[in-house]
Amino acid sequence: MLLALFLFSIGFAVLFGLTEGAAAESRQAANLLEGANLAQKKMDQLAVHIWTDNIAQLACLPGGKVEGNEGKFHWLIESDWDDVPQLLRVSVEVRWTERGNPASYMLETLYEVE
Repeated sequence: MLLALFLFSIGFAVLFGLTEGAAAESRQAANLLEGANLAQKKMDQLAVHIWTDNIAQLACLPGGKVEGNEGKFHWLIESDWDDVPQLLRVSVEVRWTERGNPASYMLETLYEVE
């Protein structure tokens, strides 16, 4: 009976450890997905408007940075002119802290600006 109880306890401890690890990985995946969605949302907000409007509204500054916070996420939009004339390279980086460690997601694209 003691042997059965001992084996059951070991099995339960292993199962608890696996469940705890799976929950942590799930939280990490959810944060990454939320960060990626925020980066895509910021990029979509820029793409909807004419670039001269984006620049005039200070939503995107060629050669500069625009940043802000949304919940636990800090986003940063950087843009600069590419080597090819009329192409603006835009990157959106989203940063957050996960279990005391910094994490980030970056999305970058080129837009034609007339």
